[in-house]
Parts: sequence; structure tokens; C-alpha cells
Amino acid sequence: MARKSRTQPKQSTDTLKALSKVYKTAIYVRLSAEKDETRDRKTLINQRNLIKNFVDQQMDMEVYDIYMDDEISGTTFDRPEFERMMSDMRAGRINCIVVKDLSRLGRDYIETGNLVERVFPMMNIRFVAITDNYDSSKKDADLMVAVTNIANDLYAKDISKKISASKQEAMEKGIPTGNVAYGYKVVFNENKVKVMVEDKEAADVVRWIFNEAEKGTLHSVIAAELNAKHILTPAQYRVRHNIEKLEKLSGVKWTVDTLSQILKNEVYIGRYVTGKDRVCLYRHEKRHTTNKDEWYVFENHHIALITKEQFYAVQKNKRKVIKPAKKQTVNMLKGKITCGCCGSSIHIHPEKYGKVYMCTHRKRYGKDSCNCLPVKVDDIYAAVLAVIKEQIQVFIDREKILKEHHNDSSVIRQEQVYTEAVNKCVKEMDRLMELKSGLYADYTEDLLDEKEYLQLNREYSQRIEKLKIQADEYRQAASQYESAEKTVAQLKAEMLRFKGKRKLTQEMVDLFVAQVRIYENKNLEIVLNYEDELKKFAELNMEREAG
Repeated sequence: MARKSRTQPKQSTDTLKALSKVYKTAIYVRLSAEKDETRDRKTLINQRNLIKNFVDQQMDMEVYDIYMDDEISGTTFDRPEFERMMSDMRAGRINCIVVKDLSRLGRDYIETGNLVERVFPMMNIRFVAITDNYDSSKKDADLMVAVTNIANDLYAKDISKKISASKQEAMEKGIPTGNVAYGYKVVFNENKVKVMVEDKEAADVVRWIFNEAEKGTLHSVIAAELNAKHILTPAQYRVRHNIEKLEKLSGVKWTVDTLSQILKNEVYIGRYVTGKDRVCLYRHEKRHTTNKDEWYVFENHHIALITKEQFYAVQKNKRKVIKPAKKQTVNMLKGKITCGCCGSSIHIHPEKYGKVYMCTHRKRYGKDSCNCLPVKVDDIYAAVLAVIKEQIQVFIDREKILKEHHNDSSVIRQEQVYTEAVNKCVKEMDRLMELKSGLYADYTEDLLDEKEYLQLNREYSQRIEKLKIQADEYRQAASQYESAEKTVAQLKAEMLRFKGKRKLTQEMVDLFVAQVRIYENKNLEIVLNYEDELKKFAELNMEREAG
């Protein structure tokens, strides 16, 4: 009889994945902003491939999506792809994040530590940093996270300080840093110092734009002609040699705003201005506009593309155009409405079908950057009004029920219950203290031996201490109930005032609304003021009814 092999058949990775919990995995890749002449895009691709190969080899992971931030510093979390990943996390589309190392997530120790040690665990997200050998599903990983992050934070701040000092020096000397205005390019002169020179192709477009504007041609007509001739916009022209980036900007068109920015830019008459805004990553200082006295202005800094006479003639023509006064839309939810998908602010924007609330991040970076869809202003106001009216009705109904209970003579007011409880505790404490004070006399008269005396003395002391604690708790409860009743009484007066309102007002928003968040599929979360007070009052009344 043939002997059977005891070797189990080898299962494929796909089969094993099907049999175990599989994490929907986000691959996050980031490449820092570096000098154009030294950075290598292959680094970004290699980073992505390393992570993808790692995930493919794991039996409990499958790739959901790849998120790649290119040329963005690790000291800031304002990154389009990172925010898109966080939005997918909050929406429950992913439950695992894998990076090459912790510094790819961020080099800010405090913020990165908060993500790894608080946010991810709270959202049940598994986090893996491959080269750091960190996996949040394993034990004893916290120390390694802290140590690695500290090193990254110190490294980033040191580099950021050096870069800031270098940029400050260049700014003071008028040496171009970063991108220059459309129509110019940066080259190195004979002293190997960066200088601005004319970019012939773009410069010709700039001259044509100024010529048309000087003749009085409307900006909308100029923009339409540029689009008809398929002239690359400044943003497209800047990335014209990068096919991938150019494709992403394929929908960008010349607009009146783009032309306005060009036509008012003094760079085209040879004037170079730097220091208009500042940012300091290592000090967590956000980008901000500076005062004019902090600017660095250089006259005849580079070759002018147009004459000063033509430039000022165009400015004069612009002032002749009288724009009709726009009807200002009052944003009643200003400061209270945010994007629930990415956390950005929400502003009102005009659309063909009316005014809408739109995520500022989505507006700036496009629809793929955030899943929060625009919602009509009127629809949000109607929803907020409905929630307020519902809260008012719930409150009135609850008050009606409580009033019926109060009219029942069998129900004792809770304040009286607490007062009686305090009095009972005090009375019992007085009795025990009197008994305790007589123990020593009984001991001296040999009515109690030493052991009995010490035991009774200890017992009385413990009982008195417990009664003190109970009395304090009753007093605190009575105070809370009284405070809640006063708050609810004030709120009742306000609610009755707005009971019959059919239109949302600023006064109602200020009084009732704490926060409004817009989520995916236009879902709204409306948080009202006084919710905690009403909940506490209801709990106290439930205690009263139970007592």
C-alpha cells in the first residue's frame, strides 16, 4: 500500500488573504521639496514600489489606493494627497496606512506623535513604517516611535533653519528664489549667481496682453482669444516639460483673474519685490502677508518687458471700468461651518444655480482633493432651521411632561430631597460625634478596655468621614440641579421667542448653533448649543423621578 504524504498543500497568498482579516491599505509616499538640479523623481517612484512590494507580500493587506505628495516638506501637514488619505480614513474606506519610514508621514514630532499614538488608534487604523520596523498591531512599539520622531523633528528643524537663513540672505540681495513671474526664467550668470532673464516665448505673450489691454480690449475677450489659440496658461507653461503634471492641468484656462494678476505686476517694468509674505516651518509659523515696510524692493533689477508708460496707461484704463456693485451675501454660519471630510474651512461661492457652501481645499485643488460636494446655501439654512425647530419642540414637550409631574403632589421637588438628605447626614454625624466624645470617659471608668476603645473610636471616625463625603455630594447635586434649572429657564424664554419663526436669522444661529460640518454625499452634522445642559437637566429629572 502506497504511503501518503503528510505535507499540507501550499496555499496561495490570495487564498490566505481570503481566510483572514484583510486590511484596506493606503500607500502613502512623500518626497520633500529640494533643489531642482539635485532632486530625482525616481526616488518617489522607488519609494512607492518598495511599499507596494511590501504590501503585496502581506497576507492581511490589500492596496486600496496610493497617495503621493511630491515636493512638499515634512514639517507641514498641509499636503493635498495626505489630506485626501485622511478623508478616506474618516470615511472608513481604509483601515491601514503604510509608509517607507516615519519621516514620510511627517517630521513634526508633536503632530506626528499625535497621529500615530492617538488619532490612528482612535480610528482603528493600523500604521506600518517599513524601514523603522514599526507596526502598530505589535506591542512595545511606542518607545521606538517617540525616539525616531524626535530625531526626525530635530533634523527637519535644523535643515529648515539653514534653508530659512539661506532664503533670507537671497531675498535681501534680490536673488530669485523659487518660481519667477511668467515671461521670465532664472539662469546662472558668469559669477554663478541666479539672475532673471527674458523667456522669449512667454515674454511675447505678456507683451501682446499689455498691448491689447492698452487698446482697451476687455479682459474676458483677451482670455477667450488666448484660449482659442491654445496658448498655455502660466501654470501650464511652468510644467510644460513634465507630461504627467501638464496632463493634470489640462482643464486650466486663461481667466480674467489670471490676466489681472499679470497686468498689475510691476515685475514687467524691471521692479523686483520680495518679502511680501513669510513662512517659517521649523517655528510652525504659517504663511502670512507682511507689511510694506518689510518688503525688499529692487529697481532696474532685470530687463523690463514693457515700458513704464505702457504699464501705467493700462492701470489707468482699468480704473475707468466701473464695476457694478456686487450684492454681498451674508454668511450667517461664518466661523461655525467646516468640511467634515478634510477639516478645511467652508466659504460661500457663486454658481450658475445659486450660492453654495464649498470646501476651500476642494475649490483650490480640484474635486479629487476632497469628497465634500458643494451644498446650496438655502438648503443648509433650511436644514439648520429644521433642527433648531425640532429641538425647540422637543424641549417644549419635555417641559410639558415635567410640569404634569410637578403638579402631582406625590412627587417631591428634588431640591427638597437633597436638603433632607444633607440634614439627615448632619444629624447622624452629630449623634456619632457625641458617642465618640463619650468613649474616653467609658475607657477611664473601665467600662471599655483599650482594645474596645480604639476599635470603637476608629469605627466612629470612619462613619463620620463617610457621612461628610455624602453630605458634600448631596450639596453638590443640589447646586447642579439649581444651576441646570436656571439655565433651562433662561433657554425656555429664548426658545419660546423663536418658536414660530419660519426663516433662519443671525440671532438664532448665534444663540443655538455651535458647529455645522458638511460630509460626503452632502450629509450634514449640526451641533447645537445647550445640548449638554439639556442632557444634564434631563438626567437630574430622571434621578428625581426614580427617587
